[in-house]
Amino acid sequence: MSDKLYLLNISVSGIKCIQEEVHLDFYKKTIDKNFDPKRYRVKAIYGENGSGKSALITAVKIFQDMIWNDHYLSESKTQEFLNEIINKTLNVFRFKMEFLIDLGDKLVYQYAMQIGRGKNGLYEIQNESLKAKNGNYANNKYQSIFACQEGELISAICTEKQAEWIKKKTTNLLSTQSFGSLYSLISAENPFIAEKIDTELYYHMSIYYALAVTLKVYLGEEDQHTMYFQQKRMRENKLEKQESVEESLGQGNGFNLTLDVNEKFVEKKNFDEYKARVEQLTKFIKLFKPNLASIDVDAKEDGERYVCDLNLNYGDYVINKEFESTGIKKLIRLFDCFTVASLGGIVFVDEMDSNLNDVYLCKLIEYFMYYGEGQLCFTTHNLDPMSALKENKNSIDFLSNDNHLIPWVSRGNATPENCYRNGMIEDIPFNIEASDFVGIFGE
Repeated sequence: MSDKLYLLNISVSGIKCIQEEVHLDFYKKTIDKNFDPKRYRVKAIYGENGSGKSALITAVKIFQDMIWNDHYLSESKTQEFLNEIINKTLNVFRFKMEFLIDLGDKLVYQYAMQIGRGKNGLYEIQNESLKAKNGNYANNKYQSIFACQEGELISAICTEKQAEWIKKKTTNLLSTQSFGSLYSLISAENPFIAEKIDTELYYHMSIYYALAVTLKVYLGEEDQHTMYFQQKRMRENKLEKQESVEESLGQGNGFNLTLDVNEKFVEKKNFDEYKARVEQLTKFIKLFKPNLASIDVDAKEDGERYVCDLNLNYGDYVINKEFESTGIKKLIRLFDCFTVASLGGIVFVDEMDSNLNDVYLCKLIEYFMYYGEGQLCFTTHNLDPMSALKENKNSIDFLSNDNHLIPWVSRGNATPENCYRNGMIEDIPFNIEASDFVGIFGE
């Protein structure tokens, strides 16, 4: 969906240390007929340790899980996780985003969600909404697509009979499941829709799914063994949405966004495609390890799936990917994210610089600046990428410990890396000297 789908901004509050709303812009304030995201595809977020950078990425992951996992809020692990991560002062998590779809006419959508404790003490969806408007001009007003509050559908852009039917189907469900997730399940059996693709609500929901389908979040390693069945359900749900989106919007490159080379369990029907992805991975890793001969798939049959391991073959020796260097393992794990960002998806990566060589990191970022078709947003502590990103628009943001986001703005001959290192960025003084550590370590 190159140049057709673009994330404009996200707003987050009530997660970890973030109390006041943090608003992250990816494009300029208004959208006009000359909308061109080419110089707005990459964003790096800098900040002190504990400033909330990872919290921003985690917020996007919560949104993603809410859409794809029908049982997300019903699982005890989720409730424990939210209990730890939702800000203890606010006690509610708020997530909002604006995104654009360009299919001839530029439509801007606003999605909002709030999660808080219910009467039973468990976290639930307190409200959720989707709105749309033509363009992003100041005089254009949003039109409500759907709105849910306290577990009930308040409004939807459909006939009164359709709305009553949807309300009946979603009774007692909207506090624990996203309306978007529920609507996809019930739309196929809606007796008031002869051709579901002709309805306005279904069309807008397809665009909403298009954003969710192309979204990928990296927060580190996941336990793919214990999460297999949940992930299998989420992948099937996501693939079904992808096919529905491509059919209803009349586009798609046929690339299966749900299949990852880092997947431990691979369905037999997807195995040939999985091996083709591994061949792409091999070409990628050979750029860093020219002596790599191949990456071999060790596949063990297990019913309707294969349990897969990747072994890196260097000719003289073969090594399982888990025993590779931390840098190569990181590149392998990020490969799926890079692929999605390259093909038009929206990718968030936490601490992209960890374990990666500075030179490799900068060259990868330059690739996405000049050749990538999607969006890449990442947190980092490495200052080297600033040299390339300062030429781009809205590509460097600084997050202070008091949740204040400061976008980099050109300051004559001053460079962002020098301003940041020398404490010249507002609210990020870095007022620590080497002598401050004297006496800390027992000397």
